[in-house]
Amino acid sequence: MNPSSANDPGDQPAYTLDIVAELTGVSTKTILHYQEQGLIHPAGSAGDFDDETVHTLRRIEHLRLTSEANLTGIKLILELLDEVDRLRTALRARR
Repeated sequence: MNPSSANDPGDQPAYTLDIVAELTGVSTKTILHYQEQGLIHPAGSAGDFDDETVHTLRRIEHLRLTSEANLTGIKLILELLDEVDRLRTALRARR
């Protein structure tokens, strides 16, 4: 992947469920459960996942292990972290 085109969704790699499980150490069953709960979303119509999904899964597992939060709590924490990221990006753009 060319780093200069990293913001173009069409240029991001797509990973199958099995590959994402290997990359993250999270079982396919757990990944599908997280998807059913709305914590992660496939990147495209083929049901494949992208780098953002891998990042989110790693974040979920870290939160699950360190905070002992349930899935509802993890979902809220993820939403708050995403909002912080959006606000930081907006702030940087204003400078």
